[in-house]
Amino acid sequence: MFQENFSRVLVGLMGCMALVQQGYGACIPSYRLHEHKKHSADKGWRHSRTSVSQVPESTYSAEPAYSTSVYASATTEPASIVIPTATPTASATAASGTSASKGNIMIPWYLYPAEGAWTPMEELINSNPDVQFTIIINPDNGPGSTTLPDENFLAAVPRLTAYSNALVIGYVRTGKGTRDIADVEKEINTYAGWPSASGNSSFSVHGIFLDEAPSGYDATAVTYYEQLASLIRGSKGLGPNNHVVTNPGTVPDAAYLSIPDATVIFESPYNEFVQALSSGQFQAIKGQDTSRFASMVYDVPATVDLSTLLSQLRAISSQTYLSNLNTYQAFDSIWTKVVSLLSA
Repeated sequence: MFQENFSRVLVGLMGCMALVQQGYGACIPSYRLHEHKKHSADKGWRHSRTSVSQVPESTYSAEPAYSTSVYASATTEPASIVIPTATPTASATAASGTSASKGNIMIPWYLYPAEGAWTPMEELINSNPDVQFTIIINPDNGPGSTTLPDENFLAAVPRLTAYSNALVIGYVRTGKGTRDIADVEKEINTYAGWPSASGNSSFSVHGIFLDEAPSGYDATAVTYYEQLASLIRGSKGLGPNNHVVTNPGTVPDAAYLSIPDATVIFESPYNEFVQALSSGQFQAIKGQDTSRFASMVYDVPATVDLSTLLSQLRAISSQTYLSNLNTYQAFDSIWTKVVSLLSA
């Protein structure tokens, strides 16, 4: 009898815990998509890995997949590393001679570069030379605390930068302008130092993605982001593009729009995008140059017509991101269809 009652109590407790977890997952803000947790790995290294890549691309759980993420860089640097230099493929080289790209896609690409993990992304870029890709990498909620990330990043990043239709930029969080600017500048300088520290000019990022940007006007914040943009544009190690992207995740005050090269004016699930459209959220930027805007929509239901959604997004921003998933740490097969629509 005791055993039977105990089993019933245990089942009840497990059910309550599941409800609490679902409620927590439902209220996590979208900026958590950019965050990563840490864990220890073998050989004394602390790698950024994620189990989310094992989740089928056509499904996602009630609790966001990023809650299972783990991300870190090396705690110590290796004595010596042989860094391969990537060579652009014929199609990528040809892309540099084409006219304006037919489309632009911005992808937060936070999947750890274990062997073969980045191959689908490389193939996507290589097979679509008339589409411009902006790829955001994020080794450890930024570049990490060491001069260089681990050997897998050292091998994988040059393979992306080899493609002339791929602009690779580095992630830095800013806490809506409240994070100590010295810490932010240190991370920007770490990225800028990658080519010289690695001895490989191909191991580099050509701009910075300033996450957690504010939307409401604040004179101090405007100065804060102007200072960061100036540093990025003046850093030789981030050239030749020195691309600046800010991510308020919504349409910000007009005072911020002239600071970066691109502003992410929307970053939320599909259902919130529908609400934003119906509420006229994008009226403030109507008539402005859409090439300076990007939008990111995730958790897109499989039943949604991608062509229609893409047209809606391109009406407000030239740079787009669409995904059925709710994580930035997995390759989504939907991107193959998205880029084909952009190329059409």
